[in-house]
Amino acid sequence: MKPRSTYNPLLPFIKKDWTGNPLNEKNQYINLDGASERSFRELLKWQTETNPLKALKRKQTAGIDVITGANFAKSTDDGFTWLGHATFLFTLAGKHFITDPVLYNVGPVKRHTPLPCSVADLKQIDFILLSHNHRDHADQKSMQHLCALNPKAIILTGLEIAPLLRSWNITNPIVEAGWYQTYSLEADVTVTYLPAKHWNRRGLTDMNTMLWGSFMLQSKHHNIYFGADSGMGIHFAEIGELFPSIDYALLGIGAYKPEWFMHTAHTSPADVLGAHKQLKAAQLVPMHHATFDLSDEPIFYPKQELIRLQQEQNMEDVLHLAIGKKHFL
Repeated sequence: MKPRSTYNPLLPFIKKDWTGNPLNEKNQYINLDGASERSFRELLKWQTETNPLKALKRKQTAGIDVITGANFAKSTDDGFTWLGHATFLFTLAGKHFITDPVLYNVGPVKRHTPLPCSVADLKQIDFILLSHNHRDHADQKSMQHLCALNPKAIILTGLEIAPLLRSWNITNPIVEAGWYQTYSLEADVTVTYLPAKHWNRRGLTDMNTMLWGSFMLQSKHHNIYFGADSGMGIHFAEIGELFPSIDYALLGIGAYKPEWFMHTAHTSPADVLGAHKQLKAAQLVPMHHATFDLSDEPIFYPKQELIRLQQEQNMEDVLHLAIGKKHFL
């Protein structure tokens, strides 16, 4: 059995006494606090049980404003723009970062909200942040087109993901990291790869052979946490302790029903409010909803549920973004 990487020896750790990602007896990556993957029997149960929200999905609309045009892509002022799902374009200290770029339909799964600009407008990218290998976060067509437009853009990702990207004939520089490792960048921005509670798989035989994670982006004036895909886990409180001044926490609120099946891999709106409190972030930015229909709830449902919970708890620190409208820092 080929030894699997547990850290990048060229990158520093930020966590004292951390020596690398743990592996199980099958040589697979594991979470800090329990498995997220589901068995075939559980998948079959989900697919064959009755969905109580099915009627609401028949004429579903996203319920999200989309501001079209490329002005945000040309802007050099610090800020970030939601492009749908988990794709954000950040401008920090003169550098442009894009997260989990999914710019088209994902196979048979269609976009319910359009990309706010043309793909050709995204030609100023310095860094591509790829959290994990699931198809709604690592899309081959999107990566190939984005890398062709930005051949010098550096891909920042988790351990063992580079071979997948090379199999797509992507020639951009790739830097892999384990959890709690900071990438070495020639920029006035620090990017650190951090835990998430999730799992990885693209084929029949590669379960958890590639790492998953989240990112912290830090400029001189702002700390932004990109939570990627994650279930509720102990890492949120720990990240809040490691980074005590988070300005924005970008957290997923969609693809969470049925909760008995999804909760170990995706946070619900209620979970997200708890994670936000544990992170101690100044503002919560909900994402991972309204673009793709991936689970039992309608695509408009997570935002409605989050707003209901906000009103119940009298929370004013949630920033609901329109797709394509830049939030300036």
